[in-house]
Amino acid sequence: MDGDAASRAGYDNITELTLITPILAGHAGELRQVLAGVQISHDSPIKKISSIHYARWVVIDDGARLLFTSNFDGTWERYLRDFSEKIPEGLDAIWGHCEGWPGAQPFEPFRDWVREHEIKADLFYAAYPESTVKEVLRALDWKQKAERFLAALAKPPQS
Repeated sequence: MDGDAASRAGYDNITELTLITPILAGHAGELRQVLAGVQISHDSPIKKISSIHYARWVVIDDGARLLFTSNFDGTWERYLRDFSEKIPEGLDAIWGHCEGWPGAQPFEPFRDWVREHEIKADLFYAAYPESTVKEVLRALDWKQKAERFLAALAKPPQS
C-alpha cells in the first residue's frame, strides 16, 4: 500500500483506515476488558489524538480477530505517528493481544505491521469531507454560544 488512503478515497482532508488482526489464542476475553476500560474512561488516552472523527475496535469471528476502523484528519502516516508518539501504551494494551504485534515504538515496525494488516476500503464515505474535527468542534461551540445569546435576547427586560 502507498500509505496515502486519502488520495485513494478521493478526499483531501479525511482519511480512513481499516485493519483486521488475528487475536492470540485465548486472549479475546482480556482484550474485551481492555476495550471496555478505554470506552468508559473519561480521560481516555484516545482523546489525545485530536484528528479522530471516529475509531472503532470490534472483536469479531468468535474472538479470533480484531477489526479496527477509523476516519481521521490528515494523512495515514501522520495518524499512525500520532498513535505511536502520543499513546503507545494504549496501543500495546490493545494490540498486544494480537499476533505479531511489534509494539507501538519504534515507529517503523509498527507502521509496517499496520500496512500488513490494512484492508483497502471498497467504499469510504465522509459526510463532511472538507471539515476537520477542529472545525466541527469550533462550529458546535459557536452554535452553542449563538443559542445562549439568542435565548438571552428573547427574555423580557427586567424592570
